[in-house]
Amino acid sequence: MATEIRLPDLGEGIADATINRWLHQVGDTIEEGAPLLEVATDKVDTEIPAPASGTLLKIAHNEGDLVTSGTLLGFVGEAGEEVPDQSDGGGAVESKGEPAETAAPASATETVPAVSPPAENGAGVKASPVAKRVAAEKGISLSSVAGSGPGGRITKEDVLAAGGEGEAESAPALPGELADNASLVVRRLASLHNILISDVADGRPLSTVTRYDVLSAVASRDAGEPVTVAPRFEKPSGWSQSAAAPAAAPEPAKSTSAQPAAAKPVATPAVQPGEGEELVPHTRMRQLIAKNMAESASTKPHVTTMWDVNMAPALAHRAAHKAEFAEQGVNLTVTAYLAMAAIAGLKAVPAANSTYTDEGLLIKRYINLGVAVALPQDSYGLGGLIVPVIKNAGELNLLGIARAVNDVAERARNSQLVPDDLQGGTFTLTNYGTSGSRFQTPIIAQSQAGILGVGAIEKRAVVVSQGHPLEANTGDYLTFQPMTTFGFSYDHRILDGATADAYCKAVKEALEGWA
Repeated sequence: MATEIRLPDLGEGIADATINRWLHQVGDTIEEGAPLLEVATDKVDTEIPAPASGTLLKIAHNEGDLVTSGTLLGFVGEAGEEVPDQSDGGGAVESKGEPAETAAPASATETVPAVSPPAENGAGVKASPVAKRVAAEKGISLSSVAGSGPGGRITKEDVLAAGGEGEAESAPALPGELADNASLVVRRLASLHNILISDVADGRPLSTVTRYDVLSAVASRDAGEPVTVAPRFEKPSGWSQSAAAPAAAPEPAKSTSAQPAAAKPVATPAVQPGEGEELVPHTRMRQLIAKNMAESASTKPHVTTMWDVNMAPALAHRAAHKAEFAEQGVNLTVTAYLAMAAIAGLKAVPAANSTYTDEGLLIKRYINLGVAVALPQDSYGLGGLIVPVIKNAGELNLLGIARAVNDVAERARNSQLVPDDLQGGTFTLTNYGTSGSRFQTPIIAQSQAGILGVGAIEKRAVVVSQGHPLEANTGDYLTFQPMTTFGFSYDHRILDGATADAYCKAVKEALEGWA
């Protein structure tokens, strides 16, 4: 019997993924556990292993399709084996290909409610398999539903909304700071179609903007018209006035969008490279970096303090123990010492390991340390930055930290991280000194209180005072020491200058205190 290939649960907060590429084609022989396809989420690219050995019998979703956790991706089994005629139990959010259309509207083993429409429901109508199944369960005629997906494709949300159960034209605004945070799906669609969510919202809180609002605005823009949000559904026959509340919402959207449309054009003109210019499309990682950094810089009051540190004690300790660590299969890097120092600072000043909320400061009694890893650059000099997280780093000694740093750095550069590796960070360390930089002012990751950046280690002339620390003394002399300067960027809503410097002092003492 053929084995189903389904998209596994990719971690907390990750509801869907985009299929980057299939590593095998139909008819290929595959081994259980071997990489079968690559998918991309908002956090990481990861490989999905084959659930069983055999022949790849069917691919249900093409490269570029956006699929949810649990979606049926295909089948693997014996060569020539008949593939079960089965519906997609997970569901595609967006599909750029047609294979998903071949799935049956419902599984033969499913019990269809007595209110289901005739079997021909959906015949000739472009709808996702899960939309057809939901329509059958809810007794909704697909011919009366207007699709909001690509090319007018009917999605599950369209069917639910037609039955009065889906999202309304305008979702309720979220409280506090969350009011101007659009949902993940909305942000992804807006970025994909190069449209400003604020133009779609037209003064409303961004959290009220729905996926349909963005698609509707894109359609109006592509038609050469001002960005507007059209009514989501045509009223089917027999539609009662009491059930029409969701459909009544577009009227304010029309009236409110008319004013900005007259005031300014909202369509973004396509970039036309001039002579000697080349347009390099943004990678998904670069788009995410841009979005996250812009959000953090605009919502957090950043302040950066600089401290000089003598690295001689830490480097001497490393030289004395590097061979010992190597015998245990661990490369003792300078980053391990920096991580230990960052953790010492968080233990000394717990507020630096927190999240700001309107209700109060959320102190984290655990330390999940994010370590920034630079990825290789392409021919344009463009690279990427990924921040895997060392969970419960505060419980590790130098050997444990060094081993963890080696592990996440190697897997990051080989694209072997899983989504859980990038979640739950409470503080971030970035060692930009590896590229030669002396000073930077790093941007804090969302939900964190600070980020510690460390510059290049270099010999500097240092005055050794034998008397008053500021006045000249005959016993003073110059020495050359391996020095570095670190920049600690912190959220000024959480830390002020005194508490930030208390954190830095603890970091400095940890680095200069190695015996």
